[in-house]
Amino acid sequence: MANRTASIIINAKIKDENGKDIGWRRGKVVISRNGQRKPGVMLYGGKEVPYSDGVFQIRHYDGDRLVYTTVGKEVTGSRGKKGYYAKEYEEGYSKAASLAEKLVIKMRREAENAILGIKPEPEPEEKKTLAELAEDYLTKKRSPSLELSYSAIHQYEQALNAFVANSKTQYVSDVTEQDITAFADKFKAEGYARKSIAMRYTIIRGFLAAHGVVLSKLIDTATHRKLASKPERHTEPYTPQELDKLTAASDPYHQMVWTLLLSSGMRMSEAMHLTWSNIDFVKNSINVVGEQRINRLNHGKSVVVKFATKTKRGRKVPLFPSLRTALQSWREQNPRTIYVVGTRSDLPNNHWLPKLKEFAHEAGIECGVCDGCAAGTGCEKFYIHKFRHTFAHRCLENGCTIHQVSKWLGHHDLSVTSIYLSGNAADPDKDPFA
Repeated sequence: MANRTASIIINAKIKDENGKDIGWRRGKVVISRNGQRKPGVMLYGGKEVPYSDGVFQIRHYDGDRLVYTTVGKEVTGSRGKKGYYAKEYEEGYSKAASLAEKLVIKMRREAENAILGIKPEPEPEEKKTLAELAEDYLTKKRSPSLELSYSAIHQYEQALNAFVANSKTQYVSDVTEQDITAFADKFKAEGYARKSIAMRYTIIRGFLAAHGVVLSKLIDTATHRKLASKPERHTEPYTPQELDKLTAASDPYHQMVWTLLLSSGMRMSEAMHLTWSNIDFVKNSINVVGEQRINRLNHGKSVVVKFATKTKRGRKVPLFPSLRTALQSWREQNPRTIYVVGTRSDLPNNHWLPKLKEFAHEAGIECGVCDGCAAGTGCEKFYIHKFRHTFAHRCLENGCTIHQVSKWLGHHDLSVTSIYLSGNAADPDKDPFA
């Protein structure tokens, strides 16, 4: 007769007595004298062994085949400040105990029915929660075959994690228009520009449509137009006074970030992924690569960072003398990094926007009248893409032709560049940022 028992075990990474990683091992749950489970330890090799990150599994048999079913994850160590990118896990043990009990009852019932000659009825497919569907959707987007960039995957993760966290419903079929607007309100409160919110709203629409939601019935036309709308094509640059005060209030790292964005016209994602190998100090040019794949070690683990520009086409940007001097000085201070303005772990940095708003506040240059200022979440006048606008304005106003600036910005059409200004004089060797 088939084995009809089911037990809860822990599958986790553990270390030996000398602190050396052993790898993933399965162990038994440790129960204390008061009948409560001891968190953070499991019974392995007859000893209580600590672990920092593990999953609960149910060990049972499917016929004669031994099966381990993962039912929940436990995080015993501190995960730091929670944000949009922090994946929150349920404790898992109570869920595992409940499922194990149900599984034992199910296996015993199947065995009794087999003796009586009763054929088993097909069980209805278990309905996945909104959070589970979002994780499945993200897993597909992370697939190497899709070749999505690091920043693109980050946008998907940020948008879907925020949507699940702010939604009041458990299943995708129960999502309401209020869930959508609450999601957008969350990003607005965080100080995101209308264009950024519209991009994340598009991600949520794609996710819902992929799971059978009829969007025309979920969101009325007026709400959709408002959430999907982007700012007018007219752009306003930062003033010299704003930039001077912003720079004075910023720390050295962010001073370098603002200088790079202002003097190169790169998009944030392009500047994030800029490596020292992309800068040619001999030919005085910056190579914005169309597609890039970097494999490196981070805390002993192999990390592959992919990136692609908006059009997947590369371009050359002039390395103006003022930027060249700043970058050479920065390189002397950071001789071993791969990324020009990466994180302390030398990976692309996604967190420039909050610091921009923070330094603008410290510099006393906020407008004081926008929704962001009123809510205390940061002035809406200050956003990363505005450095790109300022680059275009300055180049055109200082004699660069519209054809040159269009090429440097990577625009496919001159009409896109024309929203800034129409350049007149022709002195391409002049440094607009000196």
